[in-house]
Amino acid sequence: MTQYVQQKVASMERPVTAWVLAGMIAALVFSYAYYVNAAIVNIVATKDMQVQISDLTSQVGNLETQYLAAKSALTIEDAHSLGFAESLTDIAYVSKRPSDALSFNR
Repeated sequence: MTQYVQQKVASMERPVTAWVLAGMIAALVFSYAYYVNAAIVNIVATKDMQVQISDLTSQVGNLETQYLAAKSALTIEDAHSLGFAESLTDIAYVSKRPSDALSFNR
């Protein structure tokens, strides 16, 4: 009887082991395909971002050129026409010298 049971258990273990092994191999193949696909998608996204960065960099360069051209073309007459006026009073500057009046050190 024990030999019969041992033979039946041994014959049942082989298919179960084979199915578990096949399932693990299938899971590994699917996970490999998923991660390869994810890597390809990330590479394509990186290429797209690099193109966008180069486009934005050229736009910033164009805006800087326009700014510098507008800045160099600005005159006092343009400022007066926009409503700015020169100050006629004496200009006073703030001193960075420490004041003794607010110090707690004696």
